[in-house]
Amino acid sequence: MLLLGLGFATGMEFYTADSINLCLTDISGSFGVSGDEASWSLTVYSSALFLGVPVCVWLAGYIGHKSYLIASVVLFAASSVVSATAYSFDTMLVARAFQGLAGAGLVVWWRGTVYMLLPKPMRSESLMRVSTMLYLSSAFGMLFSGYITDHVSWRLICVPNLAYAAVAIWFLLRYFPDLPLERSERPTDWLGIILIVVTLVSLQIILSRGQIDDWFGSPRIRMLVWLGATALILFAIWQTSPRNPAPLLRLDLLFDRYVLSSALIGIFTGMILSGSLYLLPEFLRNVASQPLSATQTGRVMAVYALTAAAVRPLIVGIVARFGQRKTICGALVCLIASMLLINRFLTTGTPATYFYLPLVLYAFCLSALLPSVGSGTVARIEQQKLLDGVSLYMTFRQFGAALGVAAVTILVERRETLHSARLFDHLRASSQVVQDWMTTASNMIAARGGYSALKSHDVATKLLAEVGGREAATLAYADAFLFMALIGVITLCLVPIIPPTPVANK
Repeated sequence: MLLLGLGFATGMEFYTADSINLCLTDISGSFGVSGDEASWSLTVYSSALFLGVPVCVWLAGYIGHKSYLIASVVLFAASSVVSATAYSFDTMLVARAFQGLAGAGLVVWWRGTVYMLLPKPMRSESLMRVSTMLYLSSAFGMLFSGYITDHVSWRLICVPNLAYAAVAIWFLLRYFPDLPLERSERPTDWLGIILIVVTLVSLQIILSRGQIDDWFGSPRIRMLVWLGATALILFAIWQTSPRNPAPLLRLDLLFDRYVLSSALIGIFTGMILSGSLYLLPEFLRNVASQPLSATQTGRVMAVYALTAAAVRPLIVGIVARFGQRKTICGALVCLIASMLLINRFLTTGTPATYFYLPLVLYAFCLSALLPSVGSGTVARIEQQKLLDGVSLYMTFRQFGAALGVAAVTILVERRETLHSARLFDHLRASSQVVQDWMTTASNMIAARGGYSALKSHDVATKLLAEVGGREAATLAYADAFLFMALIGVITLCLVPIIPPTPVANK
C-alpha cells in the first residue's frame, strides 16, 4: 500500500513531464511565444527541480518526512493547475518553478523512502514495482494529453493530477509511518542554500536569455557567468569544509567510486533523456512535411513508455545474472543505436512507424540504465549515508536534465542557421534546376489556383523557401540526435569507473 502511494505521488510528476513535452506547440500558440520560448517551461522546471533536490533531504528531516511528501504532492497538484490555467506566459513560468520545487521531493523521496524504510532484500522488487507504475503514468500522460489537447484544450491536462494527488495522499496518510524529526541532529546549512540558489538563478537566466542576448557578447550574460561560477565554487568549498557541520550535499561521497560513477553517468544520461524526449515530439508536430496531431504524436511516443513498463520487471534478474556494468553497457549501446537510427531515418517525409524501433531500443535503455546506475551504485554505500547518496546522484542527474533541453535547443538553432545558409546558397535563380522547378511549380499553381503569372511566381518562391526551411530544420534535428549519440559514447567510456559487482550463479 505504501508503494502504491509513492507510485501515484511520483506518477503525477512523470505524467506531467511527458504531457508538457507533447503540448509545447499548443502552449506556444496560446501565449503567442516562439517554440524556443515555450521550451523555457521545460528549462525552468528542470532548473527548479535541480535546486529542490539537495534541499529536499534537509527539509524532509526538518518538518517530517511524511509531512514533506504530502506537502510536495499538494504543491505539485496546485501549481500544475495554476500553470495550465495561466493567461500569461510569465505566470506559467512561475507556476512551473514551484512545480519543479515540489517535483524534487517526489522524484527523490519515492526512491529514498524505499531505501530508508524497507529491508535490503525487498528494495529491488519494490523499486521495480514503483518504476513500472511511473512508466505507465508516462504512457497515460502522452495518450490522454494528446487526445484532450486535440479535442478540447491543452489546459485540461492538469485534471488527472488532482486524481493522482487525492489517491496518493490517501495512501500516504494511512501507510507512511511517522518518523522522528531531525532538527536537532542536522542544523540548517543556510549559506549552502543561498549559494546554490545564486548558482541556479544565474544558470536559468543564462540558458533562457543567452541565445537572445548573443551569449558572451552581452555584458549581463558575462556578469551572470562569473557570478554563477563563483557561487558554485564557493558552494563546493563550503560543502567540503570541516567548518560546515551539516552540508547540504555530501560532496565528500564523490570519493566513493560507486557514487562518483553514478554522478558522472547521471549527468550525461540526464542530458540525453531530457533532450530526446523534447526533440522528437517537436519534430513530429512542427517540422515534418505532414505534421502529426497531438493525439498521433502521443501514440508514437507512448511506445517507449509501454515498452519500458513491460521490460522493467525483467531488469532485476538481468542485473543479477550479468552484473551491473554489463547491464549498463548494454543499455548504453541500445541508447546509442536508438539515437543513430533516428538520425538515419529523419527526413521530412519519414512515416511515424519508422520511429517505433528506435523508441523500443530507447525503452530498453531507459528501463535498464536508471535502476542499474541508481541501485547498483548509490545503494551500495553505508546505510547512514544512503539518503545523502541518493540526493547527490539525483542532483547530478537533474543538472544534466536541466542542461539537456537548453543544449539541444541551442544546437538545433545554430545548426539550422548553418544548414539554411548552405542549402539556399545552392538555390540560386541562375541555376537551371531551380528555374525548371520554379517554372513547373508556377504553372501548376496558375492552373489549379487561377493566379496570374506574377502571383504564381511569388507563391512558388514562398513554397520553395518553406520547403528549404523545413529541410534545413530536419538536418538540424538529425544533428541533434547525432550529438546525443556522441554523448552516449562518452557515457559508455565512463562505465569502467564503476567497481565490478558479483553476479548470480547461472
